[in-house]
Amino acid sequence: MIEHKFYINLESDILRKERFLKENKGDWIRWDATHRDDVSDELDKRMRSMYNYPRKSHLSRCGCFHSHTRLLLHIIENKLNNVLVCEDDALQVNELPTEYPKNGIVYVGGFIHQSKMMDNSPVDVNLKKGINWIHEYRVLMTMSYIIPTWEVAHEMLSYIDTRPRFSAIDIMYGNSGVLQYLNYPASFEESGIQSTIHKKTKRANRYYKWIKH
Repeated sequence: MIEHKFYINLESDILRKERFLKENKGDWIRWDATHRDDVSDELDKRMRSMYNYPRKSHLSRCGCFHSHTRLLLHIIENKLNNVLVCEDDALQVNELPTEYPKNGIVYVGGFIHQSKMMDNSPVDVNLKKGINWIHEYRVLMTMSYIIPTWEVAHEMLSYIDTRPRFSAIDIMYGNSGVLQYLNYPASFEESGIQSTIHKKTKRANRYYKWIKH
């Protein structure tokens, strides 16, 4: 059962905050997102981006990375269990699971992608209702996920901290070696609000599909 509910939001994004709280009922704790202007030089240099990736998008990716890893650290330091983490473009469309594995991250939103990031071919996977173990594919986006124990957060952050270079946070999560699960259908889908990282023509729906807006 979820005990703590965080949503990640930039202080300047008041409209996104208001929309999130209007659409998603409950006792939410706002987690202050890191703005691209506040990204450290070290993180900037350690984050991988393609040579032609826009500068502002690269720094926003760094900010997203920093927002989530700071929250992981908060979970660890305060030994929080059963934590739901959402970004402020998440829209709840189904009930959250009340029971879920305690030994890995549990996605409750996002979209399914091939394990190899350069392989953009469709993924043929037969999902059952409820909890599914993720293998031979990955879930992208950190729109909404459950950290069941602070020890899982510690395992994830320990992996991330040891990497000489960083990738986007969803890729780092998938590469961390922590067991991965998803709840089907998703509890959250992407609301369609424009991304603060880059312009998007697609969004993640409740079936973990990457569809056109």
